[in-house]
Amino acid sequence: MAFWRGLLSTSASVLTVMVASAAASAAEPGRGQVFQSILQRYLDQEELNGGVLLVSAPHHREVAALGFADDRTNTRITADSRFYVASVGKMVTATTALQLVEEGALSLDAPVLGLVGSVPDIAKLPNVGKANVEQLLNHSSGIADYLTDAFSADFHANPTRLTAARVLPYAYKEKPPGQTGKVHEYSNSNYVLLGDIIAKADGGSFEESIRRRVLKRAGMDNTTVGADPKDRTLAHGYADLEETGENQDVSRYAWNSPLGDGPLVTTADDLERFLFALFRDGKLLKPATLARMTAPSKLEAEYGLGVELGHDRWGDWYGHSGLEDGFEAETRYYPGRKAVLVVMVNGNTESEKSVLDRAAAALFRATSGDTRE
Repeated sequence: MAFWRGLLSTSASVLTVMVASAAASAAEPGRGQVFQSILQRYLDQEELNGGVLLVSAPHHREVAALGFADDRTNTRITADSRFYVASVGKMVTATTALQLVEEGALSLDAPVLGLVGSVPDIAKLPNVGKANVEQLLNHSSGIADYLTDAFSADFHANPTRLTAARVLPYAYKEKPPGQTGKVHEYSNSNYVLLGDIIAKADGGSFEESIRRRVLKRAGMDNTTVGADPKDRTLAHGYADLEETGENQDVSRYAWNSPLGDGPLVTTADDLERFLFALFRDGKLLKPATLARMTAPSKLEAEYGLGVELGHDRWGDWYGHSGLEDGFEAETRYYPGRKAVLVVMVNGNTESEKSVLDRAAAALFRATSGDTRE
């Protein structure tokens, strides 16, 4: 890994920068180097193979890409590299479910148990008989997470394509985090259930539903549910697994996870298209539904219905983060500024600080007059 970091620090040729607004760049000399520097510093600090950083505002758009997508072939990351984005995909699952609510095929207060289509013995899942659809969306269901040590060990031993029927039984014997409707506890089981519910309510597969309802409408042509390992556009994910203690390619686990809790393999451009389609352009949800989606939950002020809610000195933002062995991603949309920020990396970080804080400051301070870091 040290060898790769040395290359990243010394070779300018691994940088790919795209500036969509030549006028903005000309008016602000040197600005095109800022986001390259932010991304490079982040990758160096966190000892990551590579990543993509996108910033998009009315007067400036830039994509910086740096590092290696595949250590084996020395394939470099470009702005078009496709990353697994883990829980960022929950926004797409939530959007699809809310479209079905708008159409009357689902109801937010409908009990979950009668809606599940393909999971045997689902009644064994604690609290599933008490939870409703809204509580799945905002993580107040009291349903335990299937991501247990036992699941991880079994999946690493047999990393074939996941299904709801395969993963949810790992939560059957787990202690519930609390009473339904009384506790906010982030649980991936909630969104696996939503994916299964969507498929049944829409009369097809979960993949078909999100492709038709979200990916196509938003113009996300380079996004897939899961991925073919032979696809050369893929950024491979690298992680230090406890079993070996070595940094290794763990991509196959992510690419075989097409469930509602994290289905997408995508590009920064496609995530930008999704965020604008959902939050700015009204292409995916009606205004009243979007307002409900972005309203704080009663038990957690920083989470709505499948959306993380934040606020900083630049204003309110909506988005989601994602984390899986070998991959991390984060997205934000600032409605007051009509701006999108996206970062995707093919490794795992140690710091809890978000690189998007630094990117937002660099993007916005020129127009706000705030020069603080």
